[in-house]
Amino acid sequence: QLATIGGFVDVGETTENAVLREAEEETGIIIPPERADAAMKLIGVYSDPRRDNRRHIVSVAYALEFQSSSMTTKDGTGVPKGGDDAKEVIAVPLEEIGVKFKGEDWYADHLTILLDFKEQMMAKTTAKAVVREGEIYEDVARARCEGVAEEV
Repeated sequence: QLATIGGFVDVGETTENAVLREAEEETGIIIPPERADAAMKLIGVYSDPRRDNRRHIVSVAYALEFQSSSMTTKDGTGVPKGGDDAKEVIAVPLEEIGVKFKGEDWYADHLTILLDFKEQMMAKTTAKAVVREGEIYEDVARARCEGVAEEV
C-alpha cells in the first residue's frame, strides 16, 4: 500500500521540524534547517475523525521542494531509499496522481492530500495571483487553539 511520508510529532517538536525528521527517517533525504522555510509549503490540515482507522488523527500536510540534482541523503548517494517504516521510495509524477494509482492503492486519505497538492500546483501554473484580504495564516491555528471563535 502506498503512503506519503509521515509520522507523529514528538513532544516539544514543531510540525515543521517533524516533517524534516520524517523525510530523513523514511527517505534519507536531508533538508538543511536553513533551507527548510523555502523548501516547505503547507498543503492543508486534515482532521476528519474517519480519515484513519487507527484512531482520530489530525494531519498537517506539507510539500517539500528540493532539486534532485543537488539532493543530500544520509548515505551520501543522493538517491532516496526507504527507511524506518517505509519499505521503498517511489516518485509519482504529478499528472499520475489519482490516475495511475487509485484510492485503494493509498493508505487512509493520503490520495486526498495528494489530489489537494496536485490541484494547488495546477492552479499555481494556470491561474493569476489570488488576493486574499484579511487572512493571516500564521495566526489562524493559534487563534483556534486559544479558543477564539473567528470566521476563517
